[in-house]
Amino acid sequence: MEILKTFRHEYKYVIPYGDMLEIRNKLDDVLKLDQGGPYFVRSVYFDNPENEDYYAKQNGEIVRKKLRIRIYDIDSDLAKIEIKGKYDYHQLKESLVISKEIAKRIINGEYHDLLQIDNDLAKRIYVLLQSGYRPKVIIEYDRVAYIATTTTRITFDYNIKKSNDFDNFYSNDINYIELTNPNDVILEVKFDRFLEPYISKILEKYTSRYQSVSKYVMGRNEY
Repeated sequence: MEILKTFRHEYKYVIPYGDMLEIRNKLDDVLKLDQGGPYFVRSVYFDNPENEDYYAKQNGEIVRKKLRIRIYDIDSDLAKIEIKGKYDYHQLKESLVISKEIAKRIINGEYHDLLQIDNDLAKRIYVLLQSGYRPKVIIEYDRVAYIATTTTRITFDYNIKKSNDFDNFYSNDINYIELTNPNDVILEVKFDRFLEPYISKILEKYTSRYQSVSKYVMGRNEY
């Protein structure tokens, strides 16, 4: 089974909804809209009993990670289980595509299916789960994404909410608490070696201050 690896720079900004509309109007002329429009993202994040990954982010540690299962459609037969490593402003995201049934079993604390997958990432995830990593919070939001001909990706995330209703991860009846007000949007700028000047020029008015934003931490802070 193939491991999907993405290494890139990542910068985040909290902007008003109106600014998102202005930026999108400009990006529509130069970038491709991913998925044809807004789509939903739902992730369950894992941490160990000491909440090491949560505190690594809270304490501003330069090297940190997150473990999550992510879906974009509750009816899909596939999911991604990912380790997202952060190195200051750089990220390495390693993803493994698994079946819906395996994802459900992992959320329920049954993760031995990973031993049947012959690659290094599956083994590393198994070790984390074996050491006590368990579901901590579900985060869901709406996303609009733009992609360039390079690896550059611009995303807007809004309507961010959280839940600990793990039994209903694959349900429309999941119980949520809103984390952001309707005017808040998280703009993420992701690129590998450099950000194209024509994109940078569009964004420069709206990205004067980088903000360290973690949806996982936002969700955990409320508990």
